[in-house]
Amino acid sequence: MNHQSSPTHAPAHELPATGVFGHVSAPARQSLAAAGHFASLPHGAYLATQGEPHHTLSVLLSGTLNIFVHAHADTLHVASIHPGETVGEMNVLDPQERASADVVVAEPALVFSIEREAFQDLVQRDALIGLELVSALGKELCQRLRLASEARLRQTETTRANFRDMDY
Repeated sequence: MNHQSSPTHAPAHELPATGVFGHVSAPARQSLAAAGHFASLPHGAYLATQGEPHHTLSVLLSGTLNIFVHAHADTLHVASIHPGETVGEMNVLDPQERASADVVVAEPALVFSIEREAFQDLVQRDALIGLELVSALGKELCQRLRLASEARLRQTETTRANFRDMDY
């Protein structure tokens, strides 16, 4: 079941030098903005549906997105995405063709999106801009991996402490 909402296109915007684009040059942000589109999305709209085809990198400019994964009859809230953060970067850099999670608008959002093919064309057309953009996305992914590793470590430590405290 595809819950994706049709975006309401907002007037042209600029990509701010914050979040994932904090260290990306103005020319790179301008080229990226020209290759993608901006959309205002209402509460409850889906940017991606787990298991459905997904080929888009999105950057949240305002609002909040929630990330959910589901298996069997369980749904798990994995994360909240805040302005400056991305979704879909993995499918743009390492195409898997299908979304790994549901991405749902929690608060009305302004989102910049670019399709994988347009992103790849931009990267191939201008190697310096491409390097800036791919480096920024790589840093975003590294930060998320570090945070996930730290959370897993804390979870493991808590589990071990609980077992040590058990009365056998």
